Amino acid sequence: MNKIQVIDLGLQPVSNRFLVNNWDEVPKFSLSISICIENGLILLDKPFPVKEVKPQFGWLTCFEPEDHLDKLVEKLTQLPGISRKSCIGGYSFKDDSTLIRMDKLGYKKIWRIDPKIDLNIDDSTANVETYQRKFTNSRAEKIADKYGLADILLVRHVVEHAYDVSKFIQSIRKLIKLNGYIVWELPDCERGLNSGDCTIIWEEHIYYFTKFTFKQLMKKEGFDIIDCYIAPYPLENSIIAIVKESHEKLHTEIPDSKYVESEIVRALNFSNLLSMRKKSVREKLIETTEKYGKVAFFGAGHLSVAYISIMGISDLIKYVIDDNLNKKGMVMPVGKLNIVSSDVLYEDDVLVCLLSLNPQNHDNVIKNNYKFLDKGGIFVSIFPGSDNYLEEVL
Repeated sequence: MNKIQVIDLGLQPVSNRFLVNNWDEVPKFSLSISICIENGLILLDKPFPVKEVKPQFGWLTCFEPEDHLDKLVEKLTQLPGISRKSCIGGYSFKDDSTLIRMDKLGYKKIWRIDPKIDLNIDDSTANVETYQRKFTNSRAEKIADKYGLADILLVRHVVEHAYDVSKFIQSIRKLIKLNGYIVWELPDCERGLNSGDCTIIWEEHIYYFTKFTFKQLMKKEGFDIIDCYIAPYPLENSIIAIVKESHEKLHTEIPDSKYVESEIVRALNFSNLLSMRKKSVREKLIETTEKYGKVAFFGAGHLSVAYISIMGISDLIKYVIDDNLNKKGMVMPVGKLNIVSSDVLYEDDVLVCLLSLNPQNHDNVIKNNYKFLDKGGIFVSIFPGSDNYLEEVL
């Protein structure tokens, strides 16, 4: 793969490594991304070690967008060759909500990979970063023998975590029938790249797909694309692709050079935007702290870790707010910032709060904390293009 580097972010922390004590240290690794000049695909240069990325706490959760699933399930039931006798498989727990919908519609031949039994993973805190390492061709074959080949296999929000995407796809295809369908779902990075949003960069995501680059990957791996569309969401859209094994022996189609060039230009513009934004945001927050005092963050997740670390603003933040009982009292993986409850909005003199949780939850946070507004407090968003974006408000 011929690559050119897009941006080098230096040493970055493992974003799920919350600390119990201020004196503990968070492991850091070099984080840089490059783009393949042959197909426009963006990827990490060197993924963090799996053992370091693996969550340390069982209470850590991840939520994928689901508002589009009813329509997706309707599409799946109308695919040629699919009936209530069809076998529906799922790769991970992220597929459970779709499998439940299929079950309610009368599809009873349903299975999903069990990480402990099928992948020999005994660690209850392990997540998809560990699944992809344990999911080999030989294990896939045993899973297929055990449950039966799927007519439809669901693979939601995991392909971007694969350390070797081609090997992962090879193992996935061993779980489907000759004429079976694979339903891929993954984050669409196009909007974040266009806006220079640093929070799209996450050490757990090895690949950063757009609709174009994912379609090129599917063609390269020997699939026919039955459908590929975007499900829109406030934070990041989802790409949904329904594919089948190609009847052709080899795909020789070369990606259209003008679209590849567009992806390369987008990636390089992202790097430039990010550099400018890093300077601009820090200047804005310095002005803000001089006027109002230090600011707070609302939301102690990987988005806030990425933003604080990449933007280099931990010295301007007083603390991070999160009402998750498991996180309160802990220390952030960046800047040794304390995680506190939202009560501090009323008990402390902080007047500016940066919203770093999913934008679809911003309105609820603001409504639930109207007393903060009454005392002159200001809520702003860290996400470019969202309402109340900080560079436009402060």
